[in-house]
Order: sequence, then structure tokens, then C-alpha cells
Amino acid sequence: MPASERSFSENLDLLIRLLRKLKDKSHFEGMPGVPKMFITNFDFFLQNYERMKDQITVQLLQQFGEPIKQMVADMVDQLQEELDEDLISAEEIPQSESPVITGQKRTIEEIDRLLSRPGLSEEEIDRLLDERKKLKS
Repeated sequence: MPASERSFSENLDLLIRLLRKLKDKSHFEGMPGVPKMFITNFDFFLQNYERMKDQITVQLLQQFGEPIKQMVADMVDQLQEELDEDLISAEEIPQSESPVITGQKRTIEEIDRLLSRPGLSEEEIDRLLDERKKLKS
């Protein structure tokens, strides 16, 4: 699935996974022009992302503008290409466990995207349609 079709949150998660793979494949230590403090901070960020991502609210993610979202999607596409797409298996791409029952406010576009997913139960479709109807009112 192209990065432009994933949600911003999914792209961020995938970007971090790809950056971890890039770090594991590369040897930044001793590379000319890369300060040791940058490497230390980069490692710290990658190691702590899982704890930090749960504290990032949906509202905060929605505040990022389209240029930032597009930049992240482009970075994911480029890193997948450079790291060889075979390294990114389907299990590693974040999937929502239950995209319908989240209790979080969504936009009509997000609801439409969820409705286009195959395999939704009748109850999930009904919930999404009800939520969409409320937003249009």
C-alpha cells in the first residue's frame, strides 16, 4: 500500500520502523560530518518512540499540515525503496485493531476511508454511517 493511502499515524509508525532499520544497516559512528550528540539523540528518540506515541493525541496529529503529512509519506516511500521493500513485511505495517470502535472524533474523509476497507462487519458499517450522518447534520 503506498504511503499516501495510509493515515498519518500509520506513516509515522512505519517511518520510525524504517529509520530503525536504516540505523541498524548503517554505521553512523565515526561518519564524517555526523556529530556524536546527534547519534545519541537519534538513538534515544528511536528507543523511546513507542512510549511517546501513546501520548500523542489525535487532535495533535490533526494539527499537522498537509505539507508535513506529505513529507512523512514521501520519506516512508523513499526509505522503503532504499532499504528494499522486501524488508518491510505486511506484519510490520501498523494496522488498526478495530478501526470503527475508537471513541475518538473523526472527519468525514476518515470515515469514508474506513468504510472502503474490506471485511467490516455490518455493525461496524452501521456505526460508521451513523457517525458520518451526525457529522453532516
